[in-house]
Amino acid sequence: MEIRLKPDDPMLGLPMTDAYLRWALQAVEEVAGDKGMRVILRQAGLEHLIGNYPPNQMVFTGHTFKEYADLNRAILEFYGRAGASFVRRIGRLSARRSIEEQDRLFGLGRLALKLMSTNVQLKMGLISMAHGFKTLYKEAGVEVDHRVEEHEDHFTYSIVHCPCCAGMEADRPICGMWLGALYEGGLYITGGKVFEYREIACRALGDPACVFWISKTPVSG
Repeated sequence: MEIRLKPDDPMLGLPMTDAYLRWALQAVEEVAGDKGMRVILRQAGLEHLIGNYPPNQMVFTGHTFKEYADLNRAILEFYGRAGASFVRRIGRLSARRSIEEQDRLFGLGRLALKLMSTNVQLKMGLISMAHGFKTLYKEAGVEVDHRVEEHEDHFTYSIVHCPCCAGMEADRPICGMWLGALYEGGLYITGGKVFEYREIACRALGDPACVFWISKTPVSG
């Protein structure tokens, strides 16, 4: 995988909440260990975060998409050919913390959806995620574009403002952390059902948005 920097990308300066960056860092540490984490942070140019994670608070205190994207890039480079699977795992772990701590914002509690069909559960969960991100960023005075579309045999979740690939150009999609987050959200909202997820467009490839394809039919669960 080849990743090149695109320093003029306006997405780089968009704000990132303390908690989101913290959860991603904790997930990386869980996967890579303390030593691996330190190497990854140095490779990302994020030495200032070694032993200095942001507090667990859903507020914007100066962290940006650039830090999140640099972390994603460093993970992919650190693990090489296995990088894609590692970033998906990190996305899942990070999303798990988000779901546990911020369910009220994203409305993914399963009790209200218990009697709905699996497709409706998944659709409403994806819509709730998109709405939650829009609501969160409005607090910072930022309009972010997350949208869900339903098709005959799948859903798409599109993100114009994607923190994973901000300021990056690549020869393949690189937003595995988002794939992992969507996977974990789907598991939670449907009570453990597994769907197929693919990134079919990526801003790092020059596409206008990062687009994730999600099957309507569970592959297991």
